[in-house]
Amino acid sequence: MYGEPGRDPRGRVVSVAYLAIAPRLPEPIAGTDAAGACWMPAEHVLSARVELAFDHRRILADGVECARVKLEHTALGTAFCGETFTISELQQVYEAVWGVQLDPRNFYRKVQSAHGFIVAAGPMRRTENGRPARLFKAGPVQVLYPPMVRSAQSGPRRP
Repeated sequence: MYGEPGRDPRGRVVSVAYLAIAPRLPEPIAGTDAAGACWMPAEHVLSARVELAFDHRRILADGVECARVKLEHTALGTAFCGETFTISELQQVYEAVWGVQLDPRNFYRKVQSAHGFIVAAGPMRRTENGRPARLFKAGPVQVLYPPMVRSAQSGPRRP
C-alpha cells in the first residue's frame, strides 16, 4: 500500500498495488482511457525511458522485486516453460526476471539440488549447436528448498 502524504500533488491518495504473475497473457486491448495500452519490458520502464506519474516507478520496482523473490522460493519459473523443457530454457526464464546472465553450470547445480523442483521427462531434444539436451517437466513441489538464491550481482534483496 502506498499512501505517504504528498505522493500525489492533487491531494492525499492511497494506492494499493497487486502483483499478478501469469504465463502467456493475451495482448492488452486499448480503451478510451488507455489508448496506448501495451506490454512493455519492466526494465525498459524502470530505466526512466517511459514517463510515469507520481511514485509509480517505485511501485513498479517493488512489484518487480516481489516477482524476483517469488522466483527464488517457488517453482513458479516452470510455468513459463512448455510442458517439457530443457534446463537452458528454464534458465532463460530466470535470466529474464532477474535481469542478469547466469552461469549455466551453477544454474544446473542449483536446479538439481532443489529436490522435486523438476523431474526428468523422457527423451532428449536435439539442439541447434552441441549435443542433445535432456528434457524435464515441473516437479511436485511448489516451495523450493534450498531456494534458487540470486547472486549479489542480481540486485537488492528484501529481508
